[in-house]
Amino acid sequence: MRKTFVSVLAVFCTLGAMAQTVLFHTGDSTGYPYRIPAIAATAKGKLVALTDLRPCGNDIGYGRVDILSRTSHDNGSTWGTPQAVLTGTGSGPETGYGDACLVADKQREELLLVCVSGDVSYWQSRVEHSQRLVSTRAKWNKKQQKWEWEKPLDHTAYIYHDLFGGRINGLFMGSGRICQSSQVKVGKYYRLYGALCTHKGNFVLYSDDFGRMWDVLGSATESCAPKGDEPKCEELPDGSVLLSSRKHGGRYFNVFRYSDIKTAKGAWGAAVDSREAVGGISNEGTPCNGEVLILPVRNADGKRTTLALQSIPAGPGRSNVTIYWKELASRADYATPYGFAAGWQGSYRVSDKGSAYSTMVQQPDGRIAFFYEEEPGYYQMVYRALTLDEITGGKFRPTKK
Repeated sequence: MRKTFVSVLAVFCTLGAMAQTVLFHTGDSTGYPYRIPAIAATAKGKLVALTDLRPCGNDIGYGRVDILSRTSHDNGSTWGTPQAVLTGTGSGPETGYGDACLVADKQREELLLVCVSGDVSYWQSRVEHSQRLVSTRAKWNKKQQKWEWEKPLDHTAYIYHDLFGGRINGLFMGSGRICQSSQVKVGKYYRLYGALCTHKGNFVLYSDDFGRMWDVLGSATESCAPKGDEPKCEELPDGSVLLSSRKHGGRYFNVFRYSDIKTAKGAWGAAVDSREAVGGISNEGTPCNGEVLILPVRNADGKRTTLALQSIPAGPGRSNVTIYWKELASRADYATPYGFAAGWQGSYRVSDKGSAYSTMVQQPDGRIAFFYEEEPGYYQMVYRALTLDEITGGKFRPTKK
């Protein structure tokens, strides 16, 4: 879980040719730390950044935690003032709300936020007194120029008991970006994928109604990454689902392949440790969550192809947040967990400081909206707009829409 709030004035600094904006400044007038980045780009071109503000100074389960947001209408050049999304009470089941994961619907100006809540920590969580999993949706109020968030919907009992039969004591959805499919649509909305960190490894949930109801993708008894920690999901070029999960050094990767897309039938492969794959990601960072993003791009010759990006601290420890990249030139590069884990071709260091959690999404202008935690302090919540040319050394650029 993490921290959040914002200084009224955006803070700018320059590293080389790149400008960065501190959206939430630990050390501002609140006196509280910010943690955990989440970001989304809406159908009409807004950028929305979320973070934890932590009056308790710690994760969910240790006191009050709030979630705040800021919105940009101009591809991150300027940002509005902070807006309260969910405010913790400091006691009881609504003590805190944190570790936001966010998605903006591809067709509607509509947001979905899923987060963890409650008065018990992840490792203290038990079925009879567990961390809560809640969600809230928002629509843009054009007149008031703000997001209108609905009352939170509590999924806890349904997920713990109906989906997992009381077998799991603690769980939360990996913070950052919820994946929305570009290919699978059953009903009004394109399918969503959210990955769970649980006491028994990773599981993936999917939703066909923009987060009102969720179901398990694959088995509810056998984890798709038994040793995995905080996870993320992404859609592969053929519509399969990728799991990327936190570990010490590198990542765990797994792939779910459909046998029937409409009914979500299919099976996971066996999770692969990227350090054990030829050319796999092998960083020296301590366990920390990052983001995986897969994009249609053009190569230097102008031909269409697909690019995979994975962000994590390169290390040592939580420092030097870096984006690793590889081209998915053929199905062999992603059809199996090992295929995806192998053959990473390059990396781009975003931060040269102490830095930890990160997330990213493609902006309407084709750049990558990168939102991450960086020192000094513990931490500043920093936004940068990066070009694919910068990230890959000129090898790829966005496709024209």
